[in-house]
This record gives sequence, structure tokens and C-alpha cells, in this order.
Amino acid sequence: TCLLATEKDQMADSVYITDDVFIAKDSRVRLGDGYIMENLVYEMMMQSDNDAAYAIAKHLGGDTLTFCNMMNEKAAYLGMNNTHFANPNGMPNFQNYSTASDMMKLARYSMADSAFAQIVGTASKDIPLIDKRHLLSKNTNMLLEQYDGCIGIKTGYTKLAGYCLASAAKRNDTTLFLILLNSKSMSSRFTESALLLDYGFNVMKAYHERQK
Repeated sequence: TCLLATEKDQMADSVYITDDVFIAKDSRVRLGDGYIMENLVYEMMMQSDNDAAYAIAKHLGGDTLTFCNMMNEKAAYLGMNNTHFANPNGMPNFQNYSTASDMMKLARYSMADSAFAQIVGTASKDIPLIDKRHLLSKNTNMLLEQYDGCIGIKTGYTKLAGYCLASAAKRNDTTLFLILLNSKSMSSRFTESALLLDYGFNVMKAYHERQK
């Protein structure tokens, strides 16, 4: 959803939270709130704001079904052959499925988009509403502040998928990507990802030293 939003030239549009997108009601956006699209995308990605995702999908696609078709067309373009999207926020649905390999394709492609990378690399941000109110948004990805070189990407959780984390980290000339699925707790996805990234950087350091 974020990738499609950054690829459209509509980031300055006004988007309002209407009845038909106020679905999950576990989000920070509220019925009647208005946002500039760019700020709503930040809110969606930093806070995993489910209703923000629906509002963005409706604005870009006209309706959720059309937007999901756009998502699936993008997935096919990226060669994500074992992925299908049934809603814009990844909430439980048996027609929502993917693999670590497909998520890696999406992560690497998306991080090449500078606007996407800027959003997912932001640890905290003041999110303004159109009516001049503000929401302080702190990214749910703790590695942005806890892991040296972390530049993204996104947390995720459902009961079936477990605690998930797509990560990217850069040190010197090495950028690593990591997809971690089905961790057992909110905190373990960060500790496990940090250990795996450490391993990857150590392997690459040893490789570069052998090349000298």
C-alpha cells in the first residue's frame, strides 16, 4: 500500500476518514479526520494504522477491490508468484498470503524508491491533521533506534503469521535485507533480527577482507 502510494503523484491530496474506511477501529485515525496523503502514509507505516490503509486504498483506487487488484498487479510485476492481497492492511484473510522470498522481492524493490525509504526509515514524526491537530508518531520498528545502521522497514503481526519484521540495515558499502516471519513475541522479532543481521555483516566483513 505504501509503495503504490509513493508511486502515484497524489501525495499532496486531502484524504478524509469516512464511514466506509473506518473499519478496524483499532487505529489512531478517527471518523471525520482529514490528512494530507503523505502524512497519512507516514501514520499508516509508522503505527501500523489499519484504517489509514483503507483510506489510502480508497483514495488511490476508488474502492478497496480496485486497489487490491492494483496491489496484485504490482506483485505479479515483481515476480511475487506466491503472494495474493485481499485487503490493503494485511489483516487476517485467507486470501492474504505470501512467502519470505516474495516479501524479500518487495522489500528490495520498495527500498529503491527514495520516498518509500524515507518513510520507513523515520523513527518518530509529528503527524499534522488538516484541522491543525497533531499526532506524535513513533515507529513500531524498534531497530531504527536500537540497531546500528538500520534503515527500515516494517513490523507486522497476525495470530497466524506471528510477529514479523522486514528489516534493512546499511554499514559502509554493505546493505542487508532480512525477512523474519513467525517470531514468538513482540520483542523476540527484534532480538532475532539483530542477531541475524550481525551474522550477515560479519560474513560480509570476512568476505571483503579476503578480497583485499
